[in-house]
Amino acid sequence: MRGATNQKQIRSMAAGAAVLAAAAMALTGCTSTSGGSSSSTSATTSATPGSGTASPAASTPATGPTTPSPSSPSGGTAAPTATPTSTGMALGPCATSQLKVAQENPSVGAGQYYSTLVFTNTSGTACTLTGFPGVSYVAADGVQSGPAAVRSGGQATTVTLNPGGTADSVLHDSNGISGYSPQQCDLTPVQGLRIYPPNQKAALFLPWKTSHCAGMGIHPLTIGPVTS
Repeated sequence: MRGATNQKQIRSMAAGAAVLAAAAMALTGCTSTSGGSSSSTSATTSATPGSGTASPAASTPATGPTTPSPSSPSGGTAAPTATPTSTGMALGPCATSQLKVAQENPSVGAGQYYSTLVFTNTSGTACTLTGFPGVSYVAADGVQSGPAAVRSGGQATTVTLNPGGTADSVLHDSNGISGYSPQQCDLTPVQGLRIYPPNQKAALFLPWKTSHCAGMGIHPLTIGPVTS
């Protein structure tokens, strides 16, 4: 009986040991799964760049073919410039010796006198006149009579005179003593006009026997610019 009892106890203990072994194996399996999860979290954290970790450089696209720039002339030679022609040469001013002057279209009215001084190019070369003539009266002894003409009537322009060409300038004066007292006017006989073409130092003489107000305190004589 005791032997049978012992065998039952042994079988009971073996069953208990088997149960314990199975429980131990189950416990070991649970511990392994938990460790795998912890390892995965750690890997994820270490994959994030930390302080001092270089980030990957951005990829630079390959440089494509560039369009070649136009080649410069060898030696840096500049582009050729146009050659001036003879027709593009500047004309010189008309010298006094190239000109003659006449007085045309005299007009008297309301105490005023107007006329046109006409300059003619008597040379065989084209030239220019720019600006105002210088004009004054000349007495019998060749001395200037009264103040020179004051510039009036417009802005200076340049006029080209071909051979035989002309340019005009308007002359204006008061008619005798109109508008002035005898003392202011100082009416004086003269022999003509001394006329300097624009920008010239030699004068032309235009005969014209008349009388004018030669008083030095007045300026009735005026001259306009040359025009075509």
